[in-house]
Amino acid sequence: MNAYDYQNLIENNPINIATINKDNKPNLAIASNVRVIEENKLVISVNEMKNTPNNIIRNPNIVITVFNKEWKGLRLFGEAKFYTSGEYCDFCYETFYKGRISPTGLTRPKGAIVVEINKLEELK
Repeated sequence: MNAYDYQNLIENNPINIATINKDNKPNLAIASNVRVIEENKLVISVNEMKNTPNNIIRNPNIVITVFNKEWKGLRLFGEAKFYTSGEYCDFCYETFYKGRISPTGLTRPKGAIVVEINKLEELK
């Protein structure tokens, strides 16, 4: 079982990203610009996220959940890295931006989060 087995679910539904802040408190963010790029690797465009990138820099351990309308879902455990330039940022710009405007008005991705998935669980 790998991320490609759930590509449609992951790429076509909002995901929730749980991180831990500098005070050891949980933080939850939502993202919709996500792509599976390898068997156990995701890239997430950072558009409106404010705290999540900094939390990942301090502590790369994250949990992601995603559900469809029928409540079929996944929980993904992994390690993340935040990028502000390079191939993953270029990928996000080309894949998600290209002149489009996000729901909150921000147009250009601020960066990219790449997640190496360590464990994947189905939720039903």
